Amino acid sequence: MTKNVNHVQSKDFLEEVEKEKKELEESYKESRRQTEERKEKERKENEKKQTESEKMQEELEPLPLCPMADD
Repeated sequence: MTKNVNHVQSKDFLEEVEKEKKELEESYKESRRQTEERKEKERKENEKKQTESEKMQEELEPLPLCPMADD
């Protein structure tokens, strides 16, 4: 009788471990997705800031025309 009980407990334990493993994998995937999403958002914001900064710089200090440029 004891062997049966141990087998059932072992089976339940294994099922629980597999369930937790699956939940961890899903959580990890979601975490990676959110991280990538955040990095992409930050990258876009930095590009926008740089562009705005460049525009402001142009307004303050326009580059002189280059005398050797092809017209």
